[in-house]
Amino acid sequence: MVPYIVPAKEKVLLKIGDGELVTPPVAPSEFDIFVWNVYKGQKAHIFENDFRRLGEGKDFILLQEAILDQRMPKLWKENFSSYEWHLAQSFHYKKDLSSTGVAIGSRLRPQAVDFIRAKTREFFWLTPKLTLFNEYDFAGTKVLFVCTHVLNFVTLGAFTNSLYEIAEKISEFKGPIVLAGDFNTWNFKRYMIMKSIFRDLNLEHLDLDDDGRVLKLDHVFVRGFDVVKARVHHTVVSSDHFPLEIKLKLQTSP
Repeated sequence: MVPYIVPAKEKVLLKIGDGELVTPPVAPSEFDIFVWNVYKGQKAHIFENDFRRLGEGKDFILLQEAILDQRMPKLWKENFSSYEWHLAQSFHYKKDLSSTGVAIGSRLRPQAVDFIRAKTREFFWLTPKLTLFNEYDFAGTKVLFVCTHVLNFVTLGAFTNSLYEIAEKISEFKGPIVLAGDFNTWNFKRYMIMKSIFRDLNLEHLDLDDDGRVLKLDHVFVRGFDVVKARVHHTVVSSDHFPLEIKLKLQTSP
């Protein structure tokens, strides 16, 4: 028996908390961003402290394998109480009805929230993968944040098609963009296909400092930003993925 339930499309999106700001009075020039596949918080004894420490003060937090169980929403509400969290749920576990997916948290309320679910599902468990699109207004400057968890155990063709699905949605937006998440680029072909597809949208792939990863599965792409800092926390072991920390400066029009 399948141990999960895939939610209907109208039930995929959930919101937790309320952001302090609808539109900031002045567009910020720099953004601190935290990206992490949190492994569903399975290493709870060390995960929560790492999450608090690394997420503190960030303008945007983009998570993959976020989970709505007894612990993670409590952590959000208690330690990030001024943040508004949006989750695109991949599936619910039947045993306890907890759900998992991709999430974006920020003090700023998004102007629009949307998602796409990959048309192909993973082999074996047949679980879907999702991409979350949050659009924010910074005093008249529209910025799109995209958090993705790309298909893993599928053919190369299905993997490629899922990236084109994301790219098609992104192509509708003409302003600054941050695209980040777990792209499951565990071989060179996947890596080069990913870079080629998003390069065609004028998205810059970020090289990360302190990158001690053997397999580079997690990536950040930007458009309309200058990179101030981009690093990997390669000593953090509370997930099976290392956290990424990014500081970006919004480019000004000439």
